[in-house]
Amino acid sequence: MMNSTGLNLAMMTLSIGIVVLVSRKKKLSLKRDLGIVIPNWRVVLLWVSLFIFLIAIEDYLFSQFSDSAVESWKEKYTPLEMLLRGIGIVVLAPIAEELMFRGLLFWRIKNSPLSTYGAILIPAFLFTAIHIQYSELLTLAVIFIDGLFYGLARHFSKSVVLAIVLHSLSNLGAVLERIL
Repeated sequence: MMNSTGLNLAMMTLSIGIVVLVSRKKKLSLKRDLGIVIPNWRVVLLWVSLFIFLIAIEDYLFSQFSDSAVESWKEKYTPLEMLLRGIGIVVLAPIAEELMFRGLLFWRIKNSPLSTYGAILIPAFLFTAIHIQYSELLTLAVIFIDGLFYGLARHFSKSVVLAIVLHSLSNLGAVLERIL
């Protein structure tokens, strides 16, 4: 299992590197184009509060309409593997995915005829597509809704950092479900 964990960490790190290289090659502004800015704490508080409400609704829907159990990591992974997977899922994946989807792709689509609506909708769809390993329809629907939420947060806050924080919070919840 360590090999798949290491491969996932390497792929996420590579994705971050690709975003940096593309940004430099295209001479993008990290602040203006990619949205790498620290949002106002009140904005963060508002969006985190809204996201907690959304997660509560999603958890309710899962409790009512899904009977699939969360797979525990305790018997499957060593403590080191759990730590590395946790870092990958809570830190690296949100950074890599949000820089790609709500950073580069958002910027590119927003500056096209598809504008803001496309910049929110298309990355949410692609975000869902890369999580297809979660084959349950309800899970994919929730991932899509979360992707839309991250896009809305990115648009209104002008900050991909906020999308990264929200994504990290969501993934932290998923990791805690598997290790506690």
